[in-house]
Amino acid sequence: MAEKVKKLPSINFDECAGCSVCIENCPKNCLGLTGPRFHGDIHTVAELQNKEDCLGCGICAKVCPIEAIAMMEV
Repeated sequence: MAEKVKKLPSINFDECAGCSVCIENCPKNCLGLTGPRFHGDIHTVAELQNKEDCLGCGICAKVCPIEAIAMMEV
């Protein structure tokens, strides 16, 4: 039997709107928002903050309204 390959979310920071839909739907609370990149910046994006607990379920990618998340093999 072949070993199942784990996939983790890969977030496109240039496309992510920081809407938090993925964060709210993650069953293991593995996602969070980044802080601003520079002083005066108000743009935040989602990021995988706890990859050890991530199930690789893909819910975050499925609920992203702008398809900024793709599941990638680790």
